[in-house]
Amino acid sequence: MTVTEEEATEPELEVVGRAEADESSAHMSQERTIELLLERSKRPTRTVPIRRDFIQVGRAPNTAPGALRSLVASRRERSLDLYLLVAAVTSGSDYSVTDWSSTWARTIGIFDEKTGASAVSRAWKALKDLDLIATARGKGRRTTVIKRLEDGSGPYVPPVSGEPYLQLPFEYWEHGLHASLSLPGKAMYLVALAQRRPSKGPSFPLVHARISQWYGLAEKTVASGITDLIDNGVLEQTGFEVYETLAVRTGRASRPLYSLREPFHHRGLPIPAPKDSSE
Repeated sequence: MTVTEEEATEPELEVVGRAEADESSAHMSQERTIELLLERSKRPTRTVPIRRDFIQVGRAPNTAPGALRSLVASRRERSLDLYLLVAAVTSGSDYSVTDWSSTWARTIGIFDEKTGASAVSRAWKALKDLDLIATARGKGRRTTVIKRLEDGSGPYVPPVSGEPYLQLPFEYWEHGLHASLSLPGKAMYLVALAQRRPSKGPSFPLVHARISQWYGLAEKTVASGITDLIDNGVLEQTGFEVYETLAVRTGRASRPLYSLREPFHHRGLPIPAPKDSSE
């Protein structure tokens, strides 16, 4: 039987209390904590649906950067890490999850309880300031985190058919991308997951200036994020495409195409791209 923090037994408490125990032996590992949280989610698709509103609100031509821009600009990597996990594990009528701060701290690699509680509290505050979550006092000195809509406009409801959303695969955590990717890499992975062009196959362009304009990310963030994804085996360049544009004298220009490598590729339903995403 898997023992969770809710089912802590006396022997576990004795291990925590041993003077000779170091942090790694006295606490569940970061990887195992995340694994148990994902198992508890019981998502049959093993993906996390996240509305496109998280990275871009509105519909073309009236769009604006979403909450992702704020998290990246303020370098709130831990807030992004916790948000993605909350998105994965919340379910039920109120889309909430209740755990100790020490549980969440372990998912971001912090094992000291005092330091972890402070870091998690700051992360929750950043997410609450964006109206992405709400919190309440939970049972047994735990905190209840309630997921809200990705644009912060109200209580959470699942995406419906025809609504643009991306699907973050569990392999993001299982293959350690949450630890190996930089903040720009994580941001660009979410952006790449939103670049669906079903009629043109799995490849898509990632034009730095366009991505910066649509999602509010600095062009250097876009560039370093793409490099990070390639270096970590998530993204690969698949060729070039020629397109028509009045921005050059000939009216025809070329740009690189990319695709996501398995098992980090697109899943599920087609996701409509912005109307000007191929320009």
